[in-house]
Amino acid sequence: MIKLIVTDMDGCFLDPLGNFPPDFKEAYDLMKEKNVIFAIASGRSVDGLRRAFGSLSSEMTFITDNGAGVYHKDELLFEETLAFEDYKPFLDEMRSHKGLLPIACGKERKWVENSEAVSERAKEELLKYYPGWYESSFENIPEKVIRFALLYFDDIEKNIYPYFEKYNNDRVRLQVTSYEWIDVYPRNVSKGSSVKIIQDRFGISPDETVVFGDYLNDISMADHAGSSFAPMNAHPKVKERFTGVVKANSQYGVTGKIIELMKEI
Repeated sequence: MIKLIVTDMDGCFLDPLGNFPPDFKEAYDLMKEKNVIFAIASGRSVDGLRRAFGSLSSEMTFITDNGAGVYHKDELLFEETLAFEDYKPFLDEMRSHKGLLPIACGKERKWVENSEAVSERAKEELLKYYPGWYESSFENIPEKVIRFALLYFDDIEKNIYPYFEKYNNDRVRLQVTSYEWIDVYPRNVSKGSSVKIIQDRFGISPDETVVFGDYLNDISMADHAGSSFAPMNAHPKVKERFTGVVKANSQYGVTGKIIELMKEI
């Protein structure tokens, strides 16, 4: 029996252009008919996910900010934030790399230090995830910070992450989440830990859980799932860790597999 299905959003559930799968309604209706909880696990903030799913968001489950927030039908189940002392050590590092754009993701709003430094390409990328942003020095952000998102367009894992790896500690995790993004969020949370929060809340076992993911920040979900699937376009380390591989996101492998699984129940 499957009671919980969790999927990453970008590069996995969505196609390379950011479009929803054409068979999503069929997959969603089948999950609803079978009383399966459908959760999106993303680095996006909750406002971005709600905007993407529209009216459906009020009946869905969201793991946001790589595990720092968990919402079920608009109810907040869990939230963790960063203290200033957590991100203070690498503020100068973030400012020192040409072409690197840091965004502080607050509970209510998103913040950059200099709006004029946001290139047109960066604006286009940011608007995929955030409705807008405000300006503030990172020492004086006027709200709690859930995470930092670092944007760099030329292989951030190879060209930027090595400078930041040393800042990982018992309070902060710096994780490459795609070709262009690094996320900085509390060490004690992950997508996997948030899958467990949902399982504990609704009495669901790992054997009743299926997860889908494509990048390094998705690997922790496999620790809490009986079955885990990576699309063909996934990072090699994800395909190595997960229990199966499905069609690439360009071929809508996630929803195709969900439909297959639901018809087997």
